[in-house]
Amino acid sequence: MKIRNYCLFLLMFCLNTYAADWDTSGTITTDGGDIYYRIAGTGKPLLLLHGYSGSGDQWQQFVAEFLDDYRVIAVDLPGHGESSALGSSFVVTDAARDMWQLMDHLDVEHIHGVGYSAGGMTLLQMALLQPSRVRAMTLAASAYTVLEERIREQFKDLPEGYQQDLLRNHNGDKGKIGAMLGAKFVADINVLDLKDLEVPTLLVSGDRDESFPLPVVVETYSALPNAKLWIVPGIGHALFWPWGGSERLAKRFPSEVVLFFRELQ
Repeated sequence: MKIRNYCLFLLMFCLNTYAADWDTSGTITTDGGDIYYRIAGTGKPLLLLHGYSGSGDQWQQFVAEFLDDYRVIAVDLPGHGESSALGSSFVVTDAARDMWQLMDHLDVEHIHGVGYSAGGMTLLQMALLQPSRVRAMTLAASAYTVLEERIREQFKDLPEGYQQDLLRNHNGDKGKIGAMLGAKFVADINVLDLKDLEVPTLLVSGDRDESFPLPVVVETYSALPNAKLWIVPGIGHALFWPWGGSERLAKRFPSEVVLFFRELQ
């Protein structure tokens, strides 16, 4: 079954109303192209990965909650934000490898991680590739795969609000936006591989998520040997972003993530 692109992958509904108060930022060249990152704070590294069509700035509203414990690293995934444009596809495993190249560049040996939607899939694949380097992770509105096929659409055919978000998230670069909208999304994680992944994992899912329905989230949770599942009633894929998300959950989410990570220490 197909649903429209802006319903399936509205992975970034944050309107970027929060100033980007990052301590530093930079760009490195990986096998997949240029990757842009931002860093704030000191302490244990916490990697934040946004969803498809978004950018690392979407995490700004949560950064203050994390800074007491972590050095926050917010990345623009391949093809997004200030990272270089996509080619013909967005491959989850390739994105995960790019993230590890970035961590190596930053001399980061171990991470905690939070990933939303496609960012959660990327984080999960990072853990599969190098499990000893991931202390714990939170997957928000995410799972090992996407059940729906993403329809590749033209920018001009999208709703006005979504167009404005894309322009904001990608610095008005319509070429980059067009490449992202036209790219094939390749979710190449095998659920059978999760049974040996011991990384402590918190999965957060709205029970009305149209992109990652609850059955596939539960399948992911059941496959992971060291996982917790937090189901939020009456919430769809947006979770804690302004369009369709919950303001109450937005306030609660970062503290729950920090509590989950602290309990593991």
